[in-house]
Amino acid sequence: MRRETQNILLVLLGGALLKIALTGTFLRYVKPALQPFIIATGAIMVLLALVSIGRDMIVARRPEPEPDGESAVASDAPVLDAHGHEHGHRQPKSPWLLLLPVLAIFLISPPALGADTVNRSGDRSAAQPNSNQKSSDFAALPSGDVIPLKLIDFVQRTAWDDSGSVNDRAVRLTGFVVRDTDPAKAGVYVARLMITCCAADASPVKVKLAGAGLDTLANDQWIQVTGKVEVGSATKATHYVPTLTVSSIQPTAAPADPYEF
Repeated sequence: MRRETQNILLVLLGGALLKIALTGTFLRYVKPALQPFIIATGAIMVLLALVSIGRDMIVARRPEPEPDGESAVASDAPVLDAHGHEHGHRQPKSPWLLLLPVLAIFLISPPALGADTVNRSGDRSAAQPNSNQKSSDFAALPSGDVIPLKLIDFVQRTAWDDSGSVNDRAVRLTGFVVRDTDPAKAGVYVARLMITCCAADASPVKVKLAGAGLDTLANDQWIQVTGKVEVGSATKATHYVPTLTVSSIQPTAAPADPYEF
C-alpha cells in the first residue's frame, strides 16, 4: 500500500470515529463509557496521518541528487521475469476497498438493533437464572402511583424477588415493540437489548403485553407502557418473560441511548 493511501485511510477512519463519537451515533454500537476511548483513538489516527503527510511534504521539497550514469541505466532497465518477459510495477487496488466501511459510516447511519434481533435470539434472554440472587439484593422501590423501571430491573424482580416488590404496583416501562414471528408464541412485547460492551454481545430483555390496543402497535415502535405484572407469569416455562397487564400505552421518541446496561 502506498504511503499516500495509508495517510488518506488514516484521516478518513480517524475522522469517522470522531464523527460518531461527537454526534452520539456511537451509542448505537457501544456503551457510553467507551466514548473517551473512541475520541482518543480517532484523534491519534488523524494526528498520525497529518504528521506523516507533513513529513512526506518536507522530503518532497528536498532536491534530489543527480544519479550517476550507472544507476540511471539501472533505473530505466525493464523488469524481467525468469522467462525473459518484461513486467511493469502495478499497485494493488484492494487497499481502496478499506474505504467502504469508512464511507458507510459517513454516508449511512445504521439504526440500532431492534425487533428483528430480538426475534432472531429465540428464547435467549438477558435475565438468566441466578441461584444466588436474593430478595435483599434488590433496592427498595420508591413510593408513588407509577414507578418508572428499566426493563431488566423489572424482569429480574418478577423472576427472582421473592418479596414480590412489584406485585400490585403500577410500573412504567420504555422500550420498542416486538411482534413475535413464531406462530406458536404469537404475542406483542415491549423489549430492550442489554449490552455488556457493544452491540455484538446484545441480549434481549422483554415483557409480554396483555390488554386492549395492541393491534395497532408496529414493530420497532418506541412506547411507554404502564401496567401491572401478572403475578407468577415469569417462570422457567415462559423463559422468565413476565406478562404485563396494560393500563395505558403512549408512543415516545427513541432515546439517544437505545440499549440497557
